[in-house]
Amino acid sequence: MDEDQYRNTYRNIITRQCVYEKAINSRQTSCHQANKIRLADREAVACHAQDACNLCTSFLQILRSKSLFALKLQNHSGPLPHAKEIKVQMGSIIGLALDNNVEIGKGKKIEDIYTLLTDSLNKHHTIQCLPYENLVRSIVNYEGRPKRKSRKK
Repeated sequence: MDEDQYRNTYRNIITRQCVYEKAINSRQTSCHQANKIRLADREAVACHAQDACNLCTSFLQILRSKSLFALKLQNHSGPLPHAKEIKVQMGSIIGLALDNNVEIGKGKKIEDIYTLLTDSLNKHHTIQCLPYENLVRSIVNYEGRPKRKSRKK
């Protein structure tokens, strides 16, 4: 399947893309609102509910803008580079888990992104009142998997 055909098929099948797709596909987290779909040799993630998708989208948009300086991207527009997006997604999930006193450990999968976000919203009342300073700190401290060592012959 060529890339254009893949993108067209993806758009036809996935009507509501999960904004945490990269984090979910990294197998470090999950969400009860997510629906994994295999397409060609890849995995896509759709969101079950429009309300959940809207909430997660709003939250990530705010976080991206608040973390640009910390990610050393002052005048950035458009999508973040892959590694920076993973850092924002996983860092925010870890930050939400810490905000909700959820035990997290090295190699332990963090369950249910949407529940973490709604629990934090219930605790802080509005999306603007979430502890963004702590969330950005979690984003900065998140370390993705190490780069592969290149094989030289």
